[in-house]
Amino acid sequence: MTGTVDTTQELAAFLRPRRERLDPRDLGLPPRWQARRTPGLRREEVAELAGVSIDYIVRLEQGRGLRPSAGVAEALARALRLAPDERAYLFNLSRQRPSDAGERATTAPPPLAQLVADLSPRPAMLMNHRCQGVGSAPPFRTLLPNSVGHAVSARSRRAECETRVAPGVSR
Repeated sequence: MTGTVDTTQELAAFLRPRRERLDPRDLGLPPRWQARRTPGLRREEVAELAGVSIDYIVRLEQGRGLRPSAGVAEALARALRLAPDERAYLFNLSRQRPSDAGERATTAPPPLAQLVADLSPRPAMLMNHRCQGVGSAPPFRTLLPNSVGHAVSARSRRAECETRVAPGVSR
């Protein structure tokens, strides 16, 4: 018999311990006059921090078939102070994709920068997701000095290559 995982029940089982491990004093929440019967944050405190209704948090923790949106999953991750792996698991259980899977590259990671440096004297350039140059070898910067750190369209990059690089390339 093949068992399938009920993600709503799994999500419920995941959220409650994360809520219980947080101390309200660490989050700067005002003290309540009533004594706490359980450790950690109350559901209403999580709802307040996440910007959702208390009823929604209750239904999530009871596994009533809800599937949070990416925005709600992100708000819950922030409210519950989830580690990156816990955040990824929350999004997986929610069947959502994180709105931003991390910071976008604005500089080259050291191993890639070293690889580009090792390619010298050959011109080489690293680009990020927006086709911005985030690293280059000195010969490349000599050929195209304005290409690193600026968003350049493919058309203007090609035009610059044709005017600056083509004359220097032997045929």
